[in-house]
Order: sequence, then structure tokens, then C-alpha cells
Amino acid sequence: MKNIIYSQKIKKLFNALKKGAEKPKKPDYQDAVEAIIFAALCQSSTESAARAVMKKIQAHFVDYNDLRVARIEEIAEISGGDLTDIQKTATAVLSLLNAIFQKYDSLSPEDFNGTGKKNTREILEKFNGMTPFICDYVMLTAMNAHCVPLTDKMIEYLKAYELVEPQWDNAQIISFVEKQIPASDAYTFYALIRHDGELASPKAAAILSDGKKPVAQKKPKSEK
Repeated sequence: MKNIIYSQKIKKLFNALKKGAEKPKKPDYQDAVEAIIFAALCQSSTESAARAVMKKIQAHFVDYNDLRVARIEEIAEISGGDLTDIQKTATAVLSLLNAIFQKYDSLSPEDFNGTGKKNTREILEKFNGMTPFICDYVMLTAMNAHCVPLTDKMIEYLKAYELVEPQWDNAQIISFVEKQIPASDAYTFYALIRHDGELASPKAAAILSDGKKPVAQKKPKSEK
């Protein structure tokens, strides 16, 4: 019975957020490596901050292989303080790029083509530095798989507005949300929920208001 209530609330919120909002444009990454880097940059920071740092990286380094052999301090300096926990983020980027290079001896985007969605996910999940968010983001935007990427902050948002069972672990929450959202709406849901959760006063408070205050969101450790 609770699952039905959660499902109804998720759909109510999603439908309300879609009204009057321009449909978010889903990135169409031809280079899965670029999707991996961007996901690593934005999993603990806003997408706007990640895009700004992505441009700085592309302007500073010759290519992603040049980035792969960079020092953490160099990436931190380039970011200009735009990202949350840059040391951790830079470490994740370098770990992922080196994991790809170790497997394929290159960072060619063709390395992921033609392997199929299931095999690609299995490959990605084994990379050092990979997280469920990065994996789901890459599968959604570069492989057109049915995934709903959820950052730690988004998961706390879902718990705060009682959209999921608070006792569920992250994997259970991700699985449940994916079942509520059709593949055709996956990116739109991700973008709208992420945006609302980053507002100082999320619209969810009014949309789901039933006289109760939302549970206070806990900041992910990386944001403390």
C-alpha cells in the first residue's frame, strides 16, 4: 500500500513540475568518455558548475588523454573553485579515465560502441571510481538506456518529501523510481527533480503540501 502512495506522489510531483516548464534537452553524447567526465564533475555539484569546469578542461588540455595524466592540483586550479569537493571530484575523474585506458589502451569513444547496453553497464560498473549515479547518467545519455540518475542530494530530496521509503537503501530507491518513470520521460524527470532540489525553496513543498512540513534534508558528506 505504501508503494502505491509513493508512486502516486512521484507522478503528482513530476506532472506538476512539467506544467509550464520547457522540456529539458537531453544531451546526446557521441563520446561516452565525455559523458563519464561530466557525470563525475556534476555528481556533487550543480550541472551549471560542471559545464563551466568542463569548458575550462577542454580549453586547457589537448585532449582527454592529456587530462588523464594531469595532477589533481592542476585540475583543482583549473576549476577555479567552481566545484564542491574538487579533490574528491578530480580523483574520481582521473581514476575513471585511467581505468578506461588500462582496459582499452586508449580513450577512444568507439570502445563502448557495439557492446550492447547490458555489457556496457557491466563494463562501466567495474571501473575504479565508478558510482551508481555516474553509471546511470552515462547509460541514459550516451547509451539511451532506461535509467534515472540520482545524486545523493536527489535521494535526500526524495526522502525529505516522503516520495520513497526512508529505510530503503540507495539501490532500492533507484530501482523503485525507475519503475515509476517511462523511458521516454527518464531524462526529463532527472532534470526537473534535480533542478527543484537545488532551489532554495523547492516547488515540491507546495505541490505535495498536506499540512506537514518536509523532513529536513541531510547534506551529503561531500557538501558538509
